Amino acid sequence: MTLVVAGRSIKKSVLELGGSDPFIVPQAEHLEPTVDAAVKGRLENMGQSCVASKRFIVLHEHYDAFVSGMRDRFAALTPGDPADPATTLAPLSSERAAHALMGQVEDAVARGATIIVGGGRPDLPGAFVEPTILTGVSPAMRAYHEELFGPVAVVHSVAGEDEAVALANATPFGLGGSVFAADVDRAHRVAARLETGMVWINRPAASRPELPFGGIKRSGYGRELGAAGIEEFANHKLICAVAPNAPVGGFAG
Repeated sequence: MTLVVAGRSIKKSVLELGGSDPFIVPQAEHLEPTVDAAVKGRLENMGQSCVASKRFIVLHEHYDAFVSGMRDRFAALTPGDPADPATTLAPLSSERAAHALMGQVEDAVARGATIIVGGGRPDLPGAFVEPTILTGVSPAMRAYHEELFGPVAVVHSVAGEDEAVALANATPFGLGGSVFAADVDRAHRVAARLETGMVWINRPAASRPELPFGGIKRSGYGRELGAAGIEEFANHKLICAVAPNAPVGGFAG
């Protein structure tokens, strides 16, 4: 509806749509804090965030330890009343949202994916979904291409940077992403190759008022926040002056 109204009035618009943000680990000298960041990035607002980390892309040599650490942290979460301080796993926004997420998980499993932890619904009132890790996700599965809007993580194993970047870019979305590496130059090299509007190095993707926020591909167009966000809706006016004796169609030197 916003686009229809904007189009009728010939008004500019900005669209911030969905995301399937990659979380890339091209090296792992500090694996434990990296796994902590991965869990935080995936479960921020119970995964109901456009820039939540959703696809975790890890080098072969760190893959088993990464998955194990993530599994242990997911398994330790306690579902319950969000107002209860003991609760560490809240419900999703609606039963419809929970049902849609479980449909994506069930499709992946039916097509050969493996559930490392979770995969079900806690026996509690409310739209709860167990924190779930999927591995062996392939292009034949919905979870490979679609945004997972809830506490479900897809973890991939890759041989090196080129494979990591190719996998990260194999999505119709292009909102944000994260790269974790002690070698910051290496992280910058990977970040520069990602087809996303934003990349964060050594922290999960986030939003801050002073930083431009937005994506490319099916994640939308234009930018919110920061100076770029203000400029999106500013009309720029050009006044160009030439000397009185300048030839017609030319500019004075």
